[in-house]
Amino acid sequence: MKLILNADDFGLSPSINKGIIDCFKEGLISSTTMMMNTPYTEEAIKLAKENGLKSVGIHLNLTYGKSVLPASEVPSLVDENGVFHYVCMLGYYTQYLDAKKELRAQIEKFLASGLKPTHLDHHHYFNEIPNILKAYLELAQEYNLPVRSMDDNARALARQMGIKTTDEFSFAFHGNGVDISTFNVFKSLFWNRDISLEVLTHVGYIDDYTRTQTNYLKREDEIAVLREAKKQGYFDSIELVGFDKI
Repeated sequence: MKLILNADDFGLSPSINKGIIDCFKEGLISSTTMMMNTPYTEEAIKLAKENGLKSVGIHLNLTYGKSVLPASEVPSLVDENGVFHYVCMLGYYTQYLDAKKELRAQIEKFLASGLKPTHLDHHHYFNEIPNILKAYLELAQEYNLPVRSMDDNARALARQMGIKTTDEFSFAFHGNGVDISTFNVFKSLFWNRDISLEVLTHVGYIDDYTRTQTNYLKREDEIAVLREAKKQGYFDSIELVGFDKI
């Protein structure tokens, strides 16, 4: 089995950036995805280059912070202050053309950094909104990039369009699932199958600034469990890879 342990939110804060780099160095993750519209995106780019990271994708984002494009160019995506609508409001406001324009701008900003993206995924769950999913997959097809598919519908659509994606995806290592027992479940369900599996992670360190940017605070717990999983040999009999290997 090929296992992708992807760390979301690269660029969200200095402490998350540091946690992701440390996890790469320790062999606890095999992939990450970078946010392109945060105050610490440039730091993430610099760290990726300094540390020779080869498995970095783009964490496309329509729900956190401000758009890469001027608000006047994507009015359905942002509020009166130019800030993205929260995820629960996306389906009410977002227009397909605005979404595609902003997502393209984020991809182009990544490419302009000189880094080569391995894949596309997304912040929060815009895969559940048909017009945004359509824009996301069309851009993946245009740029010839693999994608995260969180459900059977997105996976089927991607494959119909000739877009690479994993055979399975798991959100289980999150929230109440941050426990070594989760890897027992993964092992029983997936380890002996000839498939590719992406497991979503949110590794990072928590400091006062990070607490103001995210309400998910089990990031250090995730690091501790991944260390224990590696120590116990969970990754010894499988191939830990990035999206370029699926």
